[in-house]
This record gives sequence, structure tokens and C-alpha cells, in this order.
Amino acid sequence: MATYIAFLALAALAGVCYFIYVRSTAAQATDEQDLQRYMIANRELHLERIDPALWKTAMQIAHGDEGVARARYIELRVGQMKREAAAETDAAG
Repeated sequence: MATYIAFLALAALAGVCYFIYVRSTAAQATDEQDLQRYMIANRELHLERIDPALWKTAMQIAHGDEGVARARYIELRVGQMKREAAAETDAAG
């Protein structure tokens, strides 16, 4: 009986470890298109070709801290590009 309980505990532990591993790798997964989008957003910000509405939102999120706002702007811009790409895919297909 003790062997059976030990086996169940080991199986449960292995299952939890696998679940944590899968969740952590899924959260970090970025494809090549995401990397391109981050590069584009960063370049737009560097060249000061920004979307004023997104910049305003980023500044509000950052509570006026420009350094934080720059990072938030990039995240917002990448999200916007993903939504635009998804809309184009839906319209084409």
C-alpha cells in the first residue's frame, strides 16, 4: 500500500512539474513575426514616428514617467500591429 501511495505522489509531482514547464514555455514563446514587430515599434519610437493616441495611453499607464512610457508604448504598438495583422488575415480568408 505504501508503494502505491508513493507512486501516486510521484506521478502527481511529475504532472505538476510538467504543467509548470508547459505554462512557463508558452508564456515566453514569441515567433519571428513578434520579434519583427518589436523591432519596428522600437524603430518608430526612436525616429519619433509615434501614434499620438498610443503615446498618450502609454504616458497615462506610466504616470508620466517617460522611460516607462517608452516601454509601454512598444508593448501597445506591438499589440496594435498584431490586431491589424489578424484583421487582415480574417478579411482575406
